[in-house]
Amino acid sequence: MQGQGVRSTSAEIPMVQVEFKENKPKSVKKFATMLKILKIIYTLVQEGKYCTKRDIFYQYPDLYPCQAFIDRIIDDIASMLKVPRQELHILATSKGLVSGDLQFENSEGIFIDCQHTAIGVPIAPHSRDMQNLQTQAKFVLVVEKDATFQKLMSHQFCKKMKTCILITGKGYPDNGTLFLLQEIYARQRLPIFVLVDADPHGIEIMAVYKFGSKNQMLDQTLALPSVQWIGILPEEIKRCHIPDSTLCTLSPRHLQMCVHLKSRPYFQHDEYMQSQLDILIELKKKVEIQCLDAISSNYLSDVYLPRKLKDII
Repeated sequence: MQGQGVRSTSAEIPMVQVEFKENKPKSVKKFATMLKILKIIYTLVQEGKYCTKRDIFYQYPDLYPCQAFIDRIIDDIASMLKVPRQELHILATSKGLVSGDLQFENSEGIFIDCQHTAIGVPIAPHSRDMQNLQTQAKFVLVVEKDATFQKLMSHQFCKKMKTCILITGKGYPDNGTLFLLQEIYARQRLPIFVLVDADPHGIEIMAVYKFGSKNQMLDQTLALPSVQWIGILPEEIKRCHIPDSTLCTLSPRHLQMCVHLKSRPYFQHDEYMQSQLDILIELKKKVEIQCLDAISSNYLSDVYLPRKLKDII
């Protein structure tokens, strides 16, 4: 039997059919799990409540083999119903952090100022917990890793750059981080820069911010085409005189990932991105943001980023 799609008013969202084979135990279990999750979704929508994917997993930990199993089924349901996942009232567990010149109120009306934090303010998974956003920032800097985020905070980066917002999605960003960036851009039209490793994973993470996630094709409203890739750029591996000791060899899998990225629709006709990926393939090397520490412990915060942002600050 096949799951039938339910049409919504969003014509841009593709219809996806999910097949179940009644003679296969795994397929039967998947169908039963989907029905159980649909029941949970129905209750959440009726009561106007939200829960995380992790909450659903822990309701019946003996029933589900793993969290990824639940995640795939929730994505299948969103595809079948032709709605973004957040409309199912199911959220991803928040992991992003924000600091700098940003103030907001949470769902309880408590005022939060992101300038007064030592390790960053957790980004809520739902916009209701980050209302009435205010900022005087001139730009937003998104960094790939929490380690880089914490380093920039310890170096007082936001104060040195006068007014800015610093965000990390801790790798591939969750929806809460993407929602916050959408809200900031919609309200302020601030330039958004992304700092990632010069490797295929870093480039793919940058692409998630700019073009949206492959796993969230149902909701490309989370994409921010105006995002600018500020570094680390593959062309800088030689230009910045990065020590050879900080370079890592690209594995065959990473080289294949570079080739795959070149074929992505949003990169296919982008000569600049093609050239950056070609540099990685030619050098067969990659570098992480931390490579700049080999030049100087404060090179990233005091030299590299200020040079990149000199026309803004």
